[in-house]
Amino acid sequence: MPIDTAVIIVQALLGIFFIFTGTTIGSGKMADQFKRLGLPSFFNLLTGSIELAGAAGMIVGIWIPVAALLAGLLLGSTMLVAAFMLVALARDSFVKALPALILCILSYAVAAVVYML
Repeated sequence: MPIDTAVIIVQALLGIFFIFTGTTIGSGKMADQFKRLGLPSFFNLLTGSIELAGAAGMIVGIWIPVAALLAGLLLGSTMLVAAFMLVALARDSFVKALPALILCILSYAVAAVVYML
């Protein structure tokens, strides 16, 4: 499978995933998780909006590469902060931060590959 095809598949999967999570977070369904981290309630809407914007960028980025580059950097950074907060603020185990780290790596990988193409 050519690298272009693999990147498009990852972009589509990330886009779909972040549409789901962005909608869930933005609607306040994860408010308890944000409260546990000591964050004010507007972080639900802020984080949900960031994830939805990143999702849109990933999907649009299939045709407009600069959108995928920016979305990859945005989502990768968001997931890196999420992982840090889980471990440092919530004192969760590294295992609980692993999904956020995997999403971080995938998002940064899309950005890197799109940048190099």
